[in-house]
Amino acid sequence: MDNNGHLASAKGHIVSTLVGDANRNGYQQRKAGWPGGPGYDGGHAAPSFFGFIGERGGLFPHHSWQNRGFGIENDDANFHEIEMDVINEAKIRVVEGRALDLKWEMELLPGPRVGVPATTRLTYAFDTDEPLSRDLNNLPTRK
Repeated sequence: MDNNGHLASAKGHIVSTLVGDANRNGYQQRKAGWPGGPGYDGGHAAPSFFGFIGERGGLFPHHSWQNRGFGIENDDANFHEIEMDVINEAKIRVVEGRALDLKWEMELLPGPRVGVPATTRLTYAFDTDEPLSRDLNNLPTRK
């Protein structure tokens, strides 16, 4: 948490089978997006697909295009696409009978508005692979 009580980062080491996203709550997601204003959703700091805490504490104002690929593009890179690629890779590994060893970290870097991060820094790695890190714009316009 930051000094204002907002989520600042989420980190996990995922080694279990996939849980699904039964913990979604549309009302909580909309409410978490309100501080961002129009064009923002309540985004998860880690995929609820992997059993992350979801609405119980992992939401933040996330630009809609970054969160779900909807709305005005604000960056060349898209969090939603990266998230789906990671989930699909995890599914492949489980189907192939391989162990799931995923390290996931999302850091929310402050912006000009309290509680609305300007950048989401995503770092993840499977097994002993070199971690991949990406800074993703969370502002309404391109940087």
